Amino acid sequence: MLEQMRQTIEQQRLLPKGSLVTVGVSGGPDSIALLHALNRLRSEYHWQLSAVHVNHGLRGEESDADARYVSERCEAWGIPCRVERVDVKGELAKGGANRQAVARKLRYEAFRRAVASFGADRLALAHQADDQVETVLMRLLRGTGPSGLTGIPLAREWEGIHLVRPLLEVRRSEVEAYCAEHGLRPRQDPSNRDPRYMRNRIRLELVPQLETYNPRFQKAILQLSRIAAEEERYWEELAKQESDKVVEAREEGKVALHIPSLLEADVALQRRVIKLILNCLAQRNEQEVTLDSVEKVRKLAGGSNPSALVPLPGELWAEREYSRLWIMTSPPTVPSEETAFNPVVLSVPGEHSFPEGTIQSWIGDRAAFQPSPSRALFDLDRLQPPLIARPRAPGDRIRPLGLGGSKKVKDVLIDAKISRRRREGLPLVVAGEEVIWIPGVTRSDQAMVTGQTRRYLHLEWLWDGNVPGCG
Repeated sequence: MLEQMRQTIEQQRLLPKGSLVTVGVSGGPDSIALLHALNRLRSEYHWQLSAVHVNHGLRGEESDADARYVSERCEAWGIPCRVERVDVKGELAKGGANRQAVARKLRYEAFRRAVASFGADRLALAHQADDQVETVLMRLLRGTGPSGLTGIPLAREWEGIHLVRPLLEVRRSEVEAYCAEHGLRPRQDPSNRDPRYMRNRIRLELVPQLETYNPRFQKAILQLSRIAAEEERYWEELAKQESDKVVEAREEGKVALHIPSLLEADVALQRRVIKLILNCLAQRNEQEVTLDSVEKVRKLAGGSNPSALVPLPGELWAEREYSRLWIMTSPPTVPSEETAFNPVVLSVPGEHSFPEGTIQSWIGDRAAFQPSPSRALFDLDRLQPPLIARPRAPGDRIRPLGLGGSKKVKDVLIDAKISRRRREGLPLVVAGEEVIWIPGVTRSDQAMVTGQTRRYLHLEWLWDGNVPGCG
């Protein structure tokens, strides 16, 4: 086992000389063997080792005994150890997730705290080759795409930490033999044999059955996983290049995709671009991105509903706004809370801010005016004062320039592909009883400038963030 682990570390450059390594240690055979083996090699590679044990508190005294065992082993081997206690039961009481998902989330949060406290630059976890086989089989049973066949990554960046798995090419039988050889006597968690958990049923029931068809099937699965990982690296580069064409905007915790550009790509590339973005946003909670999540986003992008919101696994959300699709780490704020505002009298010159942007007004030369949906020019003396900027009201109508009649403001906004949420925060400029301008959309046929105009009123709208309805 030790030589296989050393070979993996050196070939894959998992733990360069002088690394500051925190090891996640449950007290079971895999993690105790990993910690012991790394400790044997640390003087050769000049590593600084530390350990973290997460007590989930799910098995009462047995959980506390696991923590004591790990602390005693670390003390005997001269390795600094931090025990983190997490409240899985308390988190479960809040609802919304299963026990394994909650435990995993809290465990990784504890890992992050421990790595920070030790000032480490690498986190070593004890997944081994049999775990890899079980993971690939579990993904196949649940439904996965080609990228899911890569299984558990040997190394990756997570929360600014180099997360590595030095035992990933070592079989469970080799780990157990190593423990016996060195008299390690690791702890045994009876929940690892609980048939309620899918992974345990795969390990205890499915794997032995498959071995009756091919005694070397686990080696075949591991080979498939390695090949898939190599090919996925190539696809990931293509997906990054494609995402540069598809991504319209990035904000804290959210990414916007230009739907027409996304749908122009081949379906295989669409899936990988979406998964790339989902992985990025889901990274914080270590949640596995499934094919189901990817397909939900694709269905939303290719569907007929121009304005829809869809929850995704891993506490993510996807929202379509006409030709734009947002993927977010939290649901959008309810429009009435986010976009409410009161009517204001527009001063000239002046600047007034609203939930979706800003109106600037001034009197200037006609020659300086450049027509666009975000700019309007009026004959100020032909407008009935005062100029009011107010929220949209039911029944509002406007006489759009060139239409030759009136139209509902709501229909104008829908035709302009202004999202429902943005409509609520977009002001209407009103003179007397007439809506004269929908900022960023269209002006009315009122108060047109002529050769007799003496005062030219300039109005300009500056969207807050990216202009909606692109493409």
